[in-house]
Amino acid sequence: MLKNGLKYFSIFISIIFHPLIISAYTFYILVYQIEDNLSNKNNIFFICLIFSNIIPIITVLYLKYKKIISDLDASIKEHRILPLSLGVVYASLGFIFLYNIQANLYVQGLMFSYITNSIIIILITKYWKISIHAIGVTGPFAVLYLFGYKYITLMILITILVCAARIILNAHDFKQVTIGSIFGFLSTFLQINIYFL
Repeated sequence: MLKNGLKYFSIFISIIFHPLIISAYTFYILVYQIEDNLSNKNNIFFICLIFSNIIPIITVLYLKYKKIISDLDASIKEHRILPLSLGVVYASLGFIFLYNIQANLYVQGLMFSYITNSIIIILITKYWKISIHAIGVTGPFAVLYLFGYKYITLMILITILVCAARIILNAHDFKQVTIGSIFGFLSTFLQINIYFL
């Protein structure tokens, strides 16, 4: 009974803190708390949603439908290369649009970090299954921290919950989620600081 409860709770945590959901929430904060013009805010947020959420979700559903990936998380390591590579293309297009309409630097920086982090994840994935969930949580946390949301305790708690959930679901081991968490935060933190602030 307890084992099943933990499993369902872990599934719940993996869904509500899924990288695509976290990215949408983070872009919403970064867009609507900086931009002054409402029309411009809506355009920027729409671009963020299209290229970091909607198109990637449709792609994953299509790949699952075509049985190119085994499940929506692309749990098999070798199945991750294609969706990640397409994600790089989508994020690159999103960044170009955001740059051209002069979105704020935090928004541009987060989209840019999705490009570079995904490329690094692809390289790692050829040899090892690093946790994309962990990276997908701590990367946006790094941007929010720089933005002024210095809720360290809450960020650590959410990260621990996500990492524990992935371990309980046998999606990753302790090393994979730990390194994923550290990489996601540090990589994004450094990129924003160096290139966008």
